[in-house]
Amino acid sequence: MLFDELSNIEIWFIITILFIIRYGILAGMFFYIFYVWKKKSLYRFKIQSRFPLINQIKQEIKYSIMTFIIYGSTIWIFLYWIENNKTKLYTDINDYGMAYFFISIILMVLLHDTYFYWTHRLIHYPKIFKHIHKIHHSFHSPTPWAAFAFHPIEAIISIGIIPIILFLIPYHQFSLLIFISFLTLYNIFIHLGFVIPGIRYFKYQNTTMDHDYHHQRSHCNYGLYFNFWDRLMGTYYPKGRMKNKK
Repeated sequence: MLFDELSNIEIWFIITILFIIRYGILAGMFFYIFYVWKKKSLYRFKIQSRFPLINQIKQEIKYSIMTFIIYGSTIWIFLYWIENNKTKLYTDINDYGMAYFFISIILMVLLHDTYFYWTHRLIHYPKIFKHIHKIHHSFHSPTPWAAFAFHPIEAIISIGIIPIILFLIPYHQFSLLIFISFLTLYNIFIHLGFVIPGIRYFKYQNTTMDHDYHHQRSHCNYGLYFNFWDRLMGTYYPKGRMKNKK
């Protein structure tokens, strides 16, 4: 295994740093384009008129780093399960074929969307919200740095999708890597705070407008990638799409 000769502390440190670097590159790129470089020319696409203060951005980054420290710590138990053949990992793509390789990624996304919707609704329960999820909602006008700005308990809940995938879905290590990268990118995308000019959304897609409105109103638009569950459970509020129609 890749980490056989490393101590647990070294493994944790390397994985955590990689998480932070990847997030820094992706979130930093979007933040620089929309909040620094093209701030004036793209202002008409800003969903909320006001820009966040520097103190909010510092808080978003602080809580995001805390989240990735927690994520990095989970690698020990995940590696233990994998090394002891407790998961559904397969190492040869030919075992299931290339078609299944891509299907497995779609399954991960659909499973995660369901997991996210229901755990997200759970932490909006008032007695839980005020202790956990209130931190994330303190960023009323989110930036890309808010995507993983969680209370530590929420960070643990959010990483819970990984063991579910490991135990339920036959997966190749590269399909899992693609899924995690997509997860990171899409979470940054919905916290962008801007309508991206020229992009077309499909009916059941969760958009930057939908999630931005969730940060404003709170009790609606709980989905991550899609709005299937929101539409089914009556929690979808499409006001966030109005700006896209102007």
